[in-house]
Amino acid sequence: MLSKTGTYKFHIESYTCDFTGKVTLPIIGNFILQAATIHASERNFGYDEMSEGNAAWVLSRLSIQMYEYPGHDRDLIVETWVQDVARFYTQRCFRFLNGENQIIGYARSIWAAIDIQTRRPIDIPSWRPDLNDYVEEEKECPIDKMSKIPSVDDTEPAMGYSVRYSDIDINKHMNSVKYMEHAINVFEPKMFEDKVIHKFEIVYLAEGQFGDKLKLYCSDLSDTEVLIDTKRCDESICRCRIIWK
Repeated sequence: MLSKTGTYKFHIESYTCDFTGKVTLPIIGNFILQAATIHASERNFGYDEMSEGNAAWVLSRLSIQMYEYPGHDRDLIVETWVQDVARFYTQRCFRFLNGENQIIGYARSIWAAIDIQTRRPIDIPSWRPDLNDYVEEEKECPIDKMSKIPSVDDTEPAMGYSVRYSDIDINKHMNSVKYMEHAINVFEPKMFEDKVIHKFEIVYLAEGQFGDKLKLYCSDLSDTEVLIDTKRCDESICRCRIIWK
């Protein structure tokens, strides 16, 4: 049997960096999804196996905490493991290391398994009892579990956009990372000159579809903490908490 933890190396190319020369948070989000996909596929509970069972993994929550962002032409090593399997969700953790094997961040994620046709949750332990063979309870993920992210009731949106072709993923709904991209696009470049995103939390509440007209509402809780609520009409489809440092 393969080890419970998967380790994957990604190289930071110039097109994955912003004007500060550091890798962007959405690219780290892409690395997270790639690492999770490879880890699951190698252990026979990935996309192909799920599709054969008329099912899919859906990201429900994600919390990323970074202490350092690697720069251009550097490596980012992503370790990932399943920390818990509950009835309707699994918890997957990540640890990030730089090319010198120094820890530079962590992430926690919650994934639901759903029936592709009905979009209803699947009882995971009954459907795939073998997932428990890969649960790693001993490996530490020291960041806090996500707390509730409240709605933002501001009357004026900070930004709006329509969901287009490039936003849509293999499951024909809005890609998880696109929500992150649009959320940080609320801020002007000056913000990224002065600060970095230390912690980013996102909860996915509904699936964005092609043609949806979305509006992002923003609330500053302090100089360092911001809430962003992405809405379709009056319905929140995702909410984010950003902590700057």
